[in-house]
Amino acid sequence: MILFNIVSLVALASAILMLMLSQGATGLDRSLRFREASQAAVLARAGETSAAVALRRDAAEAPESDHLREAWAKVIERQAAIQGGTFTLAITDAQSRFNLNNLGQGEGLAATATAPIAAALQVDPALAEGISAAIRESGPLRSLSQLRDLGVDEPTIARLAPLITLLPRTTPVNLNTASEDLIALLFGNPAAARMLVAQRQRTGYLTEADLSSLGLFMPPGAGFTSSYYWVRTTVTIGETPQTLTSLLSRSVRQGQPQVTTISRWRGARAPDQALSP
Repeated sequence: MILFNIVSLVALASAILMLMLSQGATGLDRSLRFREASQAAVLARAGETSAAVALRRDAAEAPESDHLREAWAKVIERQAAIQGGTFTLAITDAQSRFNLNNLGQGEGLAATATAPIAAALQVDPALAEGISAAIRESGPLRSLSQLRDLGVDEPTIARLAPLITLLPRTTPVNLNTASEDLIALLFGNPAAARMLVAQRQRTGYLTEADLSSLGLFMPPGAGFTSSYYWVRTTVTIGETPQTLTSLLSRSVRQGQPQVTTISRWRGARAPDQALSP
């Protein structure tokens, strides 16, 4: 009986020791993950800063046009090796798509630019007006999922998604970064869009002269420059990843280029229109 009690006490003590060791290991693991996450978050913010520097420099050196052969568009790192992990960074032009929040401006430029897009995508004019009224009443949309609440069905959202974005103020579409499909809708001319994209591929960008050579005029709501950019940084330290998606705004104040961060989203909380800009 005494031997049984001793064996029982030894077993109990062993169990307690194992539990303490397990909790200690869990605590150490949690502490390690926390340190990794903190380090990754700092590096992600550094990535955002490097993108802002590149955009600010571009505004000072080449303000007349924004296109994909400029230095800002080449600030890309894909799974670059860093101490203890990897680093990925990409900048994309947010104005390569039509800003649906332009509808909130009502009549005029935004409405004229939107009409061919709505028609091509078979968007009911009454529905488009309902979206416009909702934006004017409640402010800019922040997520494409809000369209469901406004009565837009899933097939229509799927057709719109590759062509639209949601930005905080009225913006033109940048013809230097827009897709051929969107350019075709803006000009109402698929053949002209193909020729413009071919010219853009040869020279890297488009000019008013390129439009004139095809007998085209700049469509309402289009241009050659951009003020908004998406920046996405993914950093993995050890086994801990951190993703930061940022919306940057570029402007000129008192003759000096400025780049500010409008919003930040971490992980999967990035807005749906930024997932594949």
